[in-house]
Amino acid sequence: MTGLPAQIDVVIVGGGFAGCATAWALRTRGIDAVVVEREPALGRYASGRGAGLGRQLAEDDATTALTVRGAELLRGELADAWSPTGGILSFDDAAHAERYFARAARFDVGVEVLSRAGVCARWPQIAGLPTERALLVPSDGVIDTRRLLAHFAEHATIAFDAGVTSIEPGGRGARVATVRGAIEARVVVDASGAWAGALTGDPALAAITRNLFLLEATPPAGAPFLWHLGRDEMYVRASGASVLASACDETREPATDAKPDPDRARELTALYARVAPALAAVPHLAQWACQRSFTPDRQMRLGRDPARPWLVWAAALGGHGATSSAAVGERVASAVSDALT
Repeated sequence: MTGLPAQIDVVIVGGGFAGCATAWALRTRGIDAVVVEREPALGRYASGRGAGLGRQLAEDDATTALTVRGAELLRGELADAWSPTGGILSFDDAAHAERYFARAARFDVGVEVLSRAGVCARWPQIAGLPTERALLVPSDGVIDTRRLLAHFAEHATIAFDAGVTSIEPGGRGARVATVRGAIEARVVVDASGAWAGALTGDPALAAITRNLFLLEATPPAGAPFLWHLGRDEMYVRASGASVLASACDETREPATDAKPDPDRARELTALYARVAPALAAVPHLAQWACQRSFTPDRQMRLGRDPARPWLVWAAALGGHGATSSAAVGERVASAVSDALT
């Protein structure tokens, strides 16, 4: 996009999963919107740095409702960005596993209960994982995050290098000032990730940095991704001929372009020395950091702002952005539609 419109129905701030999926969903409703992105490309922060795990069973029902619907769309009209690998959730606490099993039943997500031996058969490199019980979710998968973003943005109007400097109420709704000029919009969608709320004077989200690694190890053929939800939380998945891994570290810091932490590489090696000796000594081909954002209650902030009729939120996806994105776009687009009427 060369020039910014002086007026438009909807301005979406942020070109990550939340913003691009909202533009995609608005397009199906025939609503005119422009995405303003401060970077020269989409998904330069959280959306472009995640592991792409299409995990449907989340920590709570509200999030699971979105991840289940998002995965349904990924298996359907967005299938070019989806690999149907299945996923394993491993637990060192049987009661914790039972809560996830019950959640799967509530959301009609098919699962198979696995023993520790069943987990090791699929990921023999991680034979020391302290698994009491595990759930295999055959309908889970892996997401090509770049392809998914490209699909959402294919027919969207996007202004790159258009960082927003202020958002003020006025005119038909709000005035969005960017480094490339100002736009008057009836509705503004704040989809700016860890920075959400900064330009509207709202409390900052909790920004949590996590490190990810690409290991010089051969994944088992056809293996589902494995996410251990226990004291030594970690995940692994195949990434081509290598293994993508994280020890699920969490460091709270201000919203930023997250940088990898060398100490986290040593911690991953120490973890693998306990639970996956076959991976402890393999070289790390790459390391990067991804910042996830959360509200205090760890619920996504989606929908109309109660005090400002021109503001709609699409923020705090909490690490579930890739899987839930299409469903988030649907929900936020519905809120935008309501705000325009």
